[in-house]
This record gives sequence, structure tokens and C-alpha cells, in this order.
Amino acid sequence: MKVLTPSLIRRWALALAVLIIPILVWLSWQRLASFDWAALGDVYNHIDWRWMLPGSAIIMASYVSRVLRWQVMLRPVNPNSSFRRVLADTLIGFTAIVILGRPGELVRPYLIARSENVSVSSQMAAWLLERIYDLLAVLILFGFGLATFDSTGRALGPALLWVLQTGGVLIAVLCGACLLFLVFAGLGGDALVNRLREALAFLPPNLQERIAVLLESFSTGLASCQKLSDVSLIVLYTIIEWASILAAVFCIFRSFPQTNSFSLLDVIVYLGFVSFGSIVQIPGVGGGVQIVTVLVLTQLFGVATAPATGIAIASWLATWVVVMPFGVVLAARQGLSWGSLKSLGKDPNS
Repeated sequence: MKVLTPSLIRRWALALAVLIIPILVWLSWQRLASFDWAALGDVYNHIDWRWMLPGSAIIMASYVSRVLRWQVMLRPVNPNSSFRRVLADTLIGFTAIVILGRPGELVRPYLIARSENVSVSSQMAAWLLERIYDLLAVLILFGFGLATFDSTGRALGPALLWVLQTGGVLIAVLCGACLLFLVFAGLGGDALVNRLREALAFLPPNLQERIAVLLESFSTGLASCQKLSDVSLIVLYTIIEWASILAAVFCIFRSFPQTNSFSLLDVIVYLGFVSFGSIVQIPGVGGGVQIVTVLVLTQLFGVATAPATGIAIASWLATWVVVMPFGVVLAARQGLSWGSLKSLGKDPNS
């Protein structure tokens, strides 16, 4: 019996690649060749800029509300945080997400921790809180979409059928997990830190102390959950953020002939499904916002594939990429390079 050596495995892998890659290229070419590129280009020839430009401007209000919310979460460690500095770090952070992808999420808490002279772990806690509140907002939107959407007579694919069949259960589980986390955070993290320190008692003393410092700093970052006034402000700014996103999407959809008849209810259903689908990895689709946008527009609202693709790209540009010019300029003013930000995305403690 022949032993599998590393060199033999590499040869087999190379042989399989030689066989499979041409097949994948041929299948991709067949799909691209059948795509209606003319219809895709026609989408951009008929943009109504009277709606598109206000939509892109309104989306910036969501970043302002994010900054105000983050300042509330900063209060336990820095009650006198600077709106200007946190706004700059936020715009750079979201630009990093566009350029680097999900690893860029870690850039923002690091920059805010540096500019406000607080620990990175406390700002990672603030980032986690932000994710929890945004997830709750998404689940509310998606729950509303599930309650109001009528699938009768619609030819839904397996991906959206899976969403419709499992959505209610996922909402219940995720909402329960989010609320449980917020309850524990509101009760205070000291007990949790003590329990974790007891559980890590087998580690060397110096390592225990280092971990304990990080846990205590993280716990401090959750302290905004312990005051009703702070929680109320966080909820208010979350509502303003998502109302801004909803208004921006409504305006953007008004700028395309294929979607300009969408009602506010249609936009809420769309936003709920797309936001939920972008967070939850839909089987066979994944969580890419552009892919999920095309899926929702084609299967839920009957928009043809080529126009839906054009609208998905334009919506992504108007809601995400629009922040890039601000982020690039601000990063340059702070002397930051994208290489350094990339290393931060991999290791926020660097």
C-alpha cells in the first residue's frame, strides 16, 4: 500500500486543480455570456438623481447617530469624549470595512480607544454592545417583514423558502440571546469576572492577572447597560440610525424605474430581509449584502435579475462606499496607512 507523502498529496491536488479549474471557468463563462449586460447598464442611464443624492446624504445621518450612541457607551470610561474625534474614527473605521472586509470591524474600536485614551478591551465591549443593539433592530425589522409578507403566488427559491421556514425560530433564539446578554451586562460584570477568574485558576499567576485585567476592562466597557438613562439614549440613537437607513433606502429605490413604486412598507420588508440575510449565512447563498439584495429583489418583488444586480451595486455604493472619501482623507490627516489599518484588523492590540 502506497504511503501518502506530502509531495504525493501536492501532486494529486495539482492534478485535481488542472481538471477542475477549466470546468469552473467554462461554467462561469456560460453564466456571464447569458447575462443581460445591456439591461444592467440601462439601470444607470435612468437614475433619478433628485432621489439618489438625498438618499446618499441621509445615510450619513446614520453615522452621526452611531457616534452619539458610542459616546454614551464611552461614558463609564471617558465621560468627556470628543464628538469630532469619535466621528473621524468612525468614518475611518467604516472605510476600513469597505476596503478590508469584516476584519476592518476591529479598526474602529482600536482608533477610538487610542484617540480617547481608554483601553482597547473596553471599546471592544462597546463594539459588541453596538452589534447587539443593531442585531435587535434587524430582528424587529425582519419580524415585521415576516408578519406582513404574503408569499402566495410567488415562485420563491430554496434560499428564501429556508428563510421563511426558519426565520421565526431564528428570531426567537437570537432575540433571547441578545436580551440575556444585555440583562447580564446590566447586572454588572464583576460577578462574571470573578467566576471566570476562578475557572482560570489552573493557569500561571502572571497569565491569570493579565487575563483578569482584560476582563475587568471589558466589563467596564459594558457599564453603560447599568443606567436606565444611558440605555434609553442608546435605544433612541439606534432608532434614529435605522430610521435614517430606512429613509435613505426609500430615496435610493425612488431613483430607479424598477423600484420607484415601492411603498414604505415594501422598503421595510426589503430592509428586514436583506439585513437579516446579510447577518445569517443563508444556505447556498451566504451573507453577502449584494447577493442577498439581488435575491430579495428578484424573488420577493419580481425585479429582473440584471436590473436587480444594477440596483444592488448602486445601493451598496450609495450606502457603504459613499463614506470612503471622508475616511480616506481623515486617515491621511492622521498619518494612517491602509497597511497599518490592515494589521490592526488582524490584531487590534498591536
